[in-house]
Amino acid sequence: MIKQSPLSRAICCRSLKLNCLTQEYDGLLKAAPDDYFIGETWSKQDPRLAPGRLSDKPRTWNWDFPLRTNYERRQALVEIDVLTSMALGLTLEDLKTIYRLQFHVLQKSEANTWYDQRGRVVFSVSKGLTNLNFTTNGWEAIKNKTSGTVIKTFIDETQPSGPVERTIELFLPFDRCDRERDYDAAWSFFEEKFRKSAPFKPKRS
Repeated sequence: MIKQSPLSRAICCRSLKLNCLTQEYDGLLKAAPDDYFIGETWSKQDPRLAPGRLSDKPRTWNWDFPLRTNYERRQALVEIDVLTSMALGLTLEDLKTIYRLQFHVLQKSEANTWYDQRGRVVFSVSKGLTNLNFTTNGWEAIKNKTSGTVIKTFIDETQPSGPVERTIELFLPFDRCDRERDYDAAWSFFEEKFRKSAPFKPKRS
């Protein structure tokens, strides 16, 4: 096997955590070297990001291996953006400029996606998440609440057997993420982590 850099191993770790969602990925998981996961941690501290989620690699696939909450999955994608940019020799400012100029739909989605304290999306303008949404009036009625829980019923259309009505409990307060701020934090975290790892020499913005 070709020796991989710390950056590529970190990217592979997050990619596997995002994609190995079912038992059918057990072979891929078993083929992945353990060092993809050893010592991997989030670049951001938040109660919705359990410290051991990235470093966990079971002997065989299980339900808890992949990242499943909306908040976890978004953070993994943010970190892949940063790690890939570093691997390509870009600067932090390069990454943020690309985001500002080329990803207007993502910017709108980021500015209008709200999470509860368990990492679930509560409200979003993203077309991929519309089945989770409250109506606009319903969202306006709850978004400024600061404590307690809210009950949400929606139709889950992801099941092979057909649509299923589900009821979930959402935990206040609700908040949004700032992608550029998270890029800043992730860049600083990985630059410090890999500073002494040859041949990786990240550029400063």
